Amino acid sequence: MSRKHSRFMIQLNPKMWLASLLAVLLMTVTIADLAAAAEEQVTGIEFQYDDANYNNSTSSLEMFVEDNKVHVSVLASIAGSTSKKDVTADAVWKSTNTSYVKVDKGILTGVGKGTATISAVYKGYTISIKASSDYMYDSVKLMDKDEAAPAKIQVELGQSLRYTLNGTKNSVTEDVTSEAIWTTSNSSVATVDEGEIKLTGTGTATITAKLKGKSASIALTVSSPYKSIVIAPNQLLELEVGADDTALAATAYPKTGGSLNATDKAVWTTGNAKVVKVEKGLVTPVGAGKTTITVSHMGVSASIDVVVRTPYQSIRLTPEKEFHMLLQDSPLNIRAEVLSNSNVSYDATLLADWTSSNVVVATVSNGVVVPKEIGTTKITASYKGVSRSIDVQVYPSINKLTIENKTIDGFGGTSGELPTVMGTTFDGTKVDVSKLVKWHSSNNTVAEIKDGKWKANEIGETALIATLGHMSAETKLIVHVKPLKLIPESKELSIIIGKEISYPAVTVINVDGEEEDVSKSIKWESNSDNIVLKEKTIKGLDQSTVTLTGTYLNKSVSVKVKIEEEIVKIVAEPTELLLNPNKSKSIKVTGYYKSGKSVVLSSKIDWTVANPALAAVNGRTVKALNPGTTVVTGSYQGVKISIPVKITPKIKSLTASDKSLKLTKGASGSVEITANYTTGEPVIVTDAAVWTTTKASVATVKNGKIQAVAKGTATIRASFEGKTVTIRVTVK
Repeated sequence: MSRKHSRFMIQLNPKMWLASLLAVLLMTVTIADLAAAAEEQVTGIEFQYDDANYNNSTSSLEMFVEDNKVHVSVLASIAGSTSKKDVTADAVWKSTNTSYVKVDKGILTGVGKGTATISAVYKGYTISIKASSDYMYDSVKLMDKDEAAPAKIQVELGQSLRYTLNGTKNSVTEDVTSEAIWTTSNSSVATVDEGEIKLTGTGTATITAKLKGKSASIALTVSSPYKSIVIAPNQLLELEVGADDTALAATAYPKTGGSLNATDKAVWTTGNAKVVKVEKGLVTPVGAGKTTITVSHMGVSASIDVVVRTPYQSIRLTPEKEFHMLLQDSPLNIRAEVLSNSNVSYDATLLADWTSSNVVVATVSNGVVVPKEIGTTKITASYKGVSRSIDVQVYPSINKLTIENKTIDGFGGTSGELPTVMGTTFDGTKVDVSKLVKWHSSNNTVAEIKDGKWKANEIGETALIATLGHMSAETKLIVHVKPLKLIPESKELSIIIGKEISYPAVTVINVDGEEEDVSKSIKWESNSDNIVLKEKTIKGLDQSTVTLTGTYLNKSVSVKVKIEEEIVKIVAEPTELLLNPNKSKSIKVTGYYKSGKSVVLSSKIDWTVANPALAAVNGRTVKALNPGTTVVTGSYQGVKISIPVKITPKIKSLTASDKSLKLTKGASGSVEITANYTTGEPVIVTDAAVWTTTKASVATVKNGKIQAVAKGTATIRASFEGKTVTIRVTVK
């Protein structure tokens, strides 16, 4: 509401306005009072803690390092309230010496021996209290039975050690072994549990017992009681996969002399469990390879090298490659043969370990593969370190075979891939069964099936037939003469955006020189997305220039396709050609798009001559051959243009039948004019020539007939195609 409007209302009804103002003021005062009432008024704060933690004699809270924590709360007194509010978490806490006592939101922790003042601040009020921290024990000491343990000790593996921990406070000592935390600096040398030490290896380790901020340690130097350990036989161990276990023995030599059989007590390890396993000296060959076997006992160890070889060079499966079968087919029998290192082969079908990577698809036992479900699995046969696998694919039941490629083109001496064969399942699904079918040729003289491909032998036709059970499908293979070169009808095409045109015709020239139209057999491709290749036509989508590649047998040809706007008009310059034989002239052609833009088309027009005997066209240049009249016609995007061509011989000179005439007044005479051309054929052009006289008062002329008018002399001129000849006339 504007101020002007407000004044107008006050003048109209001042009482109403004043009442409203008073109501607003009253409401404002009420809200302010409520806000003030809602804000707490703190009148003081105080500590609250467990009396058991407070020592009246020292007037302080007491705690032990790394032992109990003392919890202190802060309570605030609120004006107008009989209850006190816990503000422990909101207060600001501080310790005067955090090296002795730390505080965090009222939780006091002893850190060292000493006293600190703990304070809490809240809403302008501060309170504090003294807190003291002490160690639970003045000292702790490691004990070996009734005597103090040394700081250092040298021991040998096999010995047993046990220490206790005593804690002393105010000259009072007690056993605190079970309360302490025991640790080792090197568990590979020694471990500890409540003072009981277990020696695990040679070297050094420090055992520490820690309790309530105090600790005690002992440094151990652990050595072996033996000088060495030896494996027998101590030489390269050579084994074969599948051979019996080999026993090794371990002998340990104590430092005190003598020897000890440690075979069963020692720890035996293998460097590679995939090569050998070892337990208590018994070695089991697992797989081919090289590794080491190590024996360790009481800090001494020894190793020997182990080589495991397979007794066989390789394993062979029959069938040896992938196998394809129908779900309802009988089980597949795979035979496994192994070749020994002595070059002797054995049947290992029943001896090998057979596995299927996908037992859902097929199971295998003793080389017998049973199809179970549609899919692929890998069947593997392993025997004494050698193994081999084949892939087995199981197909659904098929009730019909089809081949999309009805015709295949080839030429003698070449081979090619067999077409894809699709099988129709019970539910109508199409499945590629190319690897499942068997192929044969109806005429092996023309072509045969070899190594999974067709091989053309001689010119002719044959049917390539794929069979699966009682079903079959076929395609026709046509063997042609070997092509030499492909020639397109045009190397450049123009397509109007959004419109379709036919593919260019293509002729093949074979090695025997014969030509053949193979337009229907060409396979066209393009890597551009600006053009759509249909079965019989191509369609341009966006303005650009793309390349079409056509393939026929082993030959290819390229055609450039320009996709552009529609041309609505073509203009040629000149509009008519006048030429002499053997002379040439270029034609400039301009095209106009629908948008009004122009483009030079001179080199893109395909010209034809109505009479090739009179003229020839090369690109945009027309060359006259012989005298006569013809027409050159061209087109672009279907828009045609024609240009008349007139070819006349070039004249060299004119000759007159008489160079001079003498006439009497009133008499007449005739002169014949001959044109001499570069073609060598003279032509009488008397009537076609242009005749003039220098003195019509002496003599006149018309079409070569001269009339004497009066005495005197005159020059008669005859002109034709740029040439002139003169005749002198004397009248007496």
